[in-house]
Amino acid sequence: MLKISKRVEYALFAVQTMAHRPGLVSAKEIAAQFDISFTLVAKVLQQLVRAGHVRSSQGVQGGYALAVPPTEISIADIIAAVEGDSPAIVSCQSKHDHDCSVHGACTIKEPLAVLQERIDETFRSMSVAELARPTLVQLELS
Repeated sequence: MLKISKRVEYALFAVQTMAHRPGLVSAKEIAAQFDISFTLVAKVLQQLVRAGHVRSSQGVQGGYALAVPPTEISIADIIAAVEGDSPAIVSCQSKHDHDCSVHGACTIKEPLAVLQERIDETFRSMSVAELARPTLVQLELS
């Protein structure tokens, strides 16, 4: 069904980590914490910097931190920074070119458009702070 890309997943790991830490965090630390690709983490962090959600600091003590409070960044903002669009549940809901063999006879396009809007609204309504909350609860239990 609906699946976010690795790029979005890694970006969410990164912002979740930054939401928990008051200081700077490096791409290397994020990659090591989740055992994920350093190269891809570094790329999505740069995309988040360009979008204005994350700030970077160069140097030996450098790293990344959220540029705005986590309550002000939605999951949709992260998806847009990394992918441009939210994942479409069917190709005809995608904003990119698509090829549909049943376009003229399709009877589910409109109901699926409603479902797509609900999914998009969920991404817009959930903040990075909410994404970080379950992990904070897990940390308190440990």
